Amino acid sequence: MITKTLPLTDIHRHLDGNIRIQTILELGQQYHLDLPAYDIESLRPHVQVMDNQPDLLSFLSKLDWG
Repeated sequence: MITKTLPLTDIHRHLDGNIRIQTILELGQQYHLDLPAYDIESLRPHVQVMDNQPDLLSFLSKLDWG
């Protein structure tokens, strides 16, 4: 039942890109995932936007792993 007394919630929340690099590595190890790198500094360029990206697809590719 919906009433005006219930609190509102944001149902359109994006979590892409909000996972720590360390967590990606830990989950990759736990689930035997084939990651593009296996230490924080080597994985960083694959998951973190470090500078301007040339196009939208390059930007979105950073979200593939987290």
